[in-house]
Amino acid sequence: MRAGFRNRAFVMPLVVLMALVTSMMVAVLLNRNSVRRSDAEWALNSYVEEHRQRGVREILAVWLQFSAQQDFESMLASDGTAFTLDYSGGRRLVVRLLPAQGAPVIDPEGVDVDQATNAALSPLIQRQIVERTAEILGSRSELLGRRSGPIAVSLYDASPEVIRAVTRAVMQNDQLAEEYANQLIRRRDDSEAVDTQALLMIARDLEVPDNLQTQLSGIWTTLPALWSARVELTGPGADGRDEVIGRYEALVFIPREETTSPLLTGSEHPSAWFLEWRKLDEGVGYTPIPGLGAY
Repeated sequence: MRAGFRNRAFVMPLVVLMALVTSMMVAVLLNRNSVRRSDAEWALNSYVEEHRQRGVREILAVWLQFSAQQDFESMLASDGTAFTLDYSGGRRLVVRLLPAQGAPVIDPEGVDVDQATNAALSPLIQRQIVERTAEILGSRSELLGRRSGPIAVSLYDASPEVIRAVTRAVMQNDQLAEEYANQLIRRRDDSEAVDTQALLMIARDLEVPDNLQTQLSGIWTTLPALWSARVELTGPGADGRDEVIGRYEALVFIPREETTSPLLTGSEHPSAWFLEWRKLDEGVGYTPIPGLGAY
């Protein structure tokens, strides 16, 4: 009796162990199937999203190609809305363009050295100015700057802080730069004409060295070519009400002068218009276009 009892006592833990192992194997198989399903869904969603973004970019590029050589600013609504497109399935695409060249370049590797309008701004000098600008702005460089595009800053869109930082980066003389920036800001805010001759006159009155006068006249522009495109795509959701399908943001180069490089005109391929493109996910802090819902 004792031997039989010991055998039964020995078998029970084995039965429990086998049951545990079996349940673990079943759990692993179920989890593996779930992972495979999730991977398949992720791959499908990524494929759909990639083609959706490609289509949105091509629509925007076509509009830009036909509008850029016109006075397209007059075509923008007061909130920057460029156009609204309604198409199949009850979907709607809204595109808004906002000035983006008021921000200085803060990445020496991202500055488009070929777009400088002034021969005095050599590629080396441009990258040095960009690097110094980022250092002067310090922790605010990411907030106030951009990472690509031409070095020129839109004078009428730049904040006083940006104007002072860029001027200091060019002149490397804080006192002289402050005097120059103050006069430039005053002239701009008083709605006085600011062109190349006005820039040179301000610099000459302050006895700025000739080489810096030329650099300063090329660092500002009153005809910006960089715009931030805010794109919002909506459509019917599961409950029939409109919901956001995708939000995107692009840094768009819109050539404004005949000397602009043909590689950036958009005539070769729609993607040539876009210096940067990103999908805006929940939590990015993007303000949705009014009337189209919010997170």
